[in-house]
Amino acid sequence: MSIPRKGHRGFSLIEVLIALVLAMIVIAGVYRAFTVQQKSFVIQEQVSEVQQSVRTVMDLIARDIRMAGFGQPPWAVGGSSDTVTITVGPSPAPNRDITLELVGAFATPIALLGSPASLGQNQIVLDHNEELVKDENLLVFEQYYDSDPSGNPLAAPIPSIRYTNAVVWSSTGPGGASTIAIDANGSTIGTQDGLDIDLRADDASSANRKIYSQVYKVEKITYHWVENTQTLERNNSLLATDVSNFQVTDLGNGSYQIVLTVQTRTDDPDFAAGRRERTLTSTIRARNVSTS
Repeated sequence: MSIPRKGHRGFSLIEVLIALVLAMIVIAGVYRAFTVQQKSFVIQEQVSEVQQSVRTVMDLIARDIRMAGFGQPPWAVGGSSDTVTITVGPSPAPNRDITLELVGAFATPIALLGSPASLGQNQIVLDHNEELVKDENLLVFEQYYDSDPSGNPLAAPIPSIRYTNAVVWSSTGPGGASTIAIDANGSTIGTQDGLDIDLRADDASSANRKIYSQVYKVEKITYHWVENTQTLERNNSLLATDVSNFQVTDLGNGSYQIVLTVQTRTDDPDFAAGRRERTLTSTIRARNVSTS
């Protein structure tokens, strides 16, 4: 056992207290820096989320407006006869209520015409991949596909494009080849009306040309924004939350201006206005809307 020599002393109480105070100051500084960085990270993450949200929603609205009017029949679809309808509720801010209704074929084709159909025919054969429900509206659109002898695609010719509209007369199964009854003038009351044109399907009129008749579903899409709940819905399904502003303006000549503002989910205590927000403004041309 070693015996400490005289003159070796430990830390005094004052020295220990000074060390503790200095350690607490350092720890407090580190903790303060950590909390500031953590807060900044959370806010920036929410701002990034808002930016992504506003871009995604605007892209979807722009796509739907550009497709509005494609395949629109001469009769009403879902109660709407106009391609684009903008309805502003009567209540002033903060109780504004805005509805945007669009009619057209917005999605990819749902089927191919399985066999040619003749003028006056009230049944068509479809190779489809989803259920078709009675009273749904269809667009049958003829397209050409050309290729050279090796099978490589060629530039499309410029023939007159043919298309027609029809209404599903009776529901079909979930998919496969089906013969469906149609009504070609949009009236599902009384007798069926036959097709107003001939339609070709997979017609190899030459070695390098095929003609397909693609079938689209024509529908109405509704965007609905309510200011006091800050919710934006698409076809009654929630599309975005924390939407503090949504404006649709008809600029004429088939152009529409969309203003969309989305806020962060929580307040930023270091930001005077509370929640941060991002606004995106876009002018969109409805390519299928007549400007005459």
